[in-house]
Amino acid sequence: MLYYGLAALLGVVSVLILGAVIAKGWRVEWLWSWLKGNLLLLSLLVGLILALAAWDLHQFKPVQMGSNVGTLTFIEVAPQQFNVQLSSHDDLRLKLEGDLWEMDVQVLRWRGLGYAIGLQDGYRLHRLAGRYLALEQQRDALPQQQDILHGTPSWRDLWYWLDRLGTQSLLEADAFTLRFIPMVDGATFNLEIGATGLTPVPMNEAAAEALERFE
Repeated sequence: MLYYGLAALLGVVSVLILGAVIAKGWRVEWLWSWLKGNLLLLSLLVGLILALAAWDLHQFKPVQMGSNVGTLTFIEVAPQQFNVQLSSHDDLRLKLEGDLWEMDVQVLRWRGLGYAIGLQDGYRLHRLAGRYLALEQQRDALPQQQDILHGTPSWRDLWYWLDRLGTQSLLEADAFTLRFIPMVDGATFNLEIGATGLTPVPMNEAAAEALERFE
């Protein structure tokens, strides 16, 4: 009986509130204005999200089998300290510390209609990082030993949100990663991309020796 009584009391109160609203303040014009205002705000938000997504998409390039996405050259300036030149569509000069280098590439894969009509997957160079072989050195240097290769913060990064949401309806976030390749003075690598990954191609003897050590 207790819960029936509480339910009845709440029902009476809700009827009184609804009756007061209808009698005193309900107007069709007010409802229409409220709906229109919310629709305009929603449209503005959607338009802003699409504009940010368009800005992010223009940074991606088509994944083409065996195409060169950049060239990395390492110059040792001090023990475990390297100047790195990344030649791609833009030349970047970076500084890394450590014994090994890693690179991450963000990939967008088309699904559904996009895949059916033949749209090419896209890629964007994401992160170049150095790391130490000694765990003690790596633990102390971890916050400083990476460079993000694009200027998109995570809060408006299309790839980041697709990855977090796990959506596979139209676009899917994927990643290619190169891990634990030795940094050697004078080594030059071409970075070739394919449908399934990123491959370092040695361009000189120093790079070939580095890959032999990696293997």
